[in-house]
Amino acid sequence: MRILPGNGNSIFFWTTPWSPFGQLINFVGHNGPRQYGIPLSSSLASLWVGETWDIGPARSQEMEQVQIFLSTVSLSEHEDMPEWSRLGTTPATNNKFVSAKVYNYIRESKPLVPWHHVVWLKKGIPKCKTLTWMFVLNRCPTRDRLLSWGLQTDPLCLLCNLLPESRNHIYFCCSFSSGIWRNLAAKLQFAIISDDWDDTLQGLIRYTGDNRLRYLTILSWQTLIHELWRERNNRLHRSHFKSQEAIFSTISSTVKNRISSLRETDPMESSACMQLWFSLP
Repeated sequence: MRILPGNGNSIFFWTTPWSPFGQLINFVGHNGPRQYGIPLSSSLASLWVGETWDIGPARSQEMEQVQIFLSTVSLSEHEDMPEWSRLGTTPATNNKFVSAKVYNYIRESKPLVPWHHVVWLKKGIPKCKTLTWMFVLNRCPTRDRLLSWGLQTDPLCLLCNLLPESRNHIYFCCSFSSGIWRNLAAKLQFAIISDDWDDTLQGLIRYTGDNRLRYLTILSWQTLIHELWRERNNRLHRSHFKSQEAIFSTISSTVKNRISSLRETDPMESSACMQLWFSLP
């Protein structure tokens, strides 16, 4: 941040970042006020006398650069204004601080992944989006991962109790989860290529057609991921079992509740999505 000089009343010559050199007390040196006879509390306006700058001759290369820059600056009747910009770039054209731009500047930049719009679904359910993201990265503690960490555990899937548990098995090679997903996909008219996780993800990435139907499909898929993981954990920790029909009903209720929650911000879109959901077989 630096302050663009207007009338100079709010700018301290030595300590305010008003020049491209930052704070002059650091650029010129802490002896600057004594060396040039400009008190530390001096404002920029106090050095503007008769349409010119009342500053003694430069005694260092740094002060010479400051005076060269000052020759391009003249004060006016306007207020001093803050300006936010990135180092090494053209200064911003307004005086607004935008936190998103600062965040994008300081974070490590990487290209967008192809699945970003499938995971970070607009108007999606936050907890479902987050869990989906973790499964896309394969970071959830499925039993195959626990075994790879050296932990002793039963390798079998908690949903079907037939094959070893892994992300790819739960979604959707498992006979229990596959039955729910196929019924849900049939309702949403989504063509299933195979039960493989990667095929399903790629199918959703390439999904085209009606935007509302696409939204409902991805929302339902994410909700299914969340409900299956919750069912798996309930069986493990609470010995509580739900049927496929009960989980399907929970997913349907969750989707309808999410659509209803959009009514306050976008009533027309909420109504259209709800009508579409009820029109599906």
